[in-house]
Amino acid sequence: MAIGAPRERLIERALALIVEGEIAPGEAAQRARAAMNQWRSKSPEHAAALLEARHRWDALGGMAGELRAHFDDPAAGMAAAAAQSGRRSQRRKILLSIAGLLGGGLVAGRGVQWYWQQPVFQATYSTRTAQMLKVTLADGSGNAAGSQLDIAPQSAIDVTLYRQRRIVDMSRGEVRFEVAHDTQRPFLVRTRAAVIEVVGTVFTVRDRGGPVTVGVEQGHVRVQIHARQGDGASSRNAPQAIDLRGGELVEVQDGHADAVRQADIRAMSAWRDGWLVFDNTPLGEALAVVNSYRASPIVSASERIDALRLSGRFRANDSAALVAVLPTILPVTAVSRAGGGVELQPR
Repeated sequence: MAIGAPRERLIERALALIVEGEIAPGEAAQRARAAMNQWRSKSPEHAAALLEARHRWDALGGMAGELRAHFDDPAAGMAAAAAQSGRRSQRRKILLSIAGLLGGGLVAGRGVQWYWQQPVFQATYSTRTAQMLKVTLADGSGNAAGSQLDIAPQSAIDVTLYRQRRIVDMSRGEVRFEVAHDTQRPFLVRTRAAVIEVVGTVFTVRDRGGPVTVGVEQGHVRVQIHARQGDGASSRNAPQAIDLRGGELVEVQDGHADAVRQADIRAMSAWRDGWLVFDNTPLGEALAVVNSYRASPIVSASERIDALRLSGRFRANDSAALVAVLPTILPVTAVSRAGGGVELQPR
């Protein structure tokens, strides 16, 4: 039977008493619980309202911690210098607003939505030239280890963990992800060209300004490709989705993906061991990787040079050796510039 307006008001009152009994400090919580027991005994309708209120509160599980932080927050209006009566008045307003949020059947709506949308962890990680960083996230289930992130030089990401999902926003660079398996919390990596969704796997994402490259070592990821701006046909349809499994790689650029191909995915993250490995890689893309280890960049004089293909294995901390070998394997000349930079010119 639907709850009428009078009973809903009773439920909100019961919720206010429950919330204060749960989150108020010390004696205030004891007084609230005593008042709740006295209030319940007034009538069967009061008792039924309290039972419904308890069901709604219990449905929100661990929400008390977040509400307690707000309850004790000086910014909420309970400054230490305020008069006792003013604190009681402000506390009552907060309790009534919480009860209003949970009342009216909103446990299945805004109340629960608010709770699940609150992040439990947020952090920004960025690396400088030649700097690498290893991060372990606190997202493991039980005693299992959390996700491992290896971040290459000149990379930047934002990590946000929620109760129902895990999100990494990657603005540039290269990251190898070893994701802790959790079917209840999908792991999303959002880049400028695509969103990569996983549950538990090992994969690498590279964005050095050209195509966004995704390579999977183990497991399975789904790459959702962003529609290109102004592409009417693409924007009307659902985003293109590509499934990748171990040993597969795809490159995405301008709303389109190249054909999925087999590759040595471990070589993509060989930088973790101090190596840069290129396999028929456009020279412009290879230079973007090499330059993440150099204070002064290597630049090319033309798009034709950028389009040349480079294969080989090179020390990440010895780009001078790469500069020396390039003229012997490609039709270029390396010209030194002031400040330590190098320009590649056609030979």
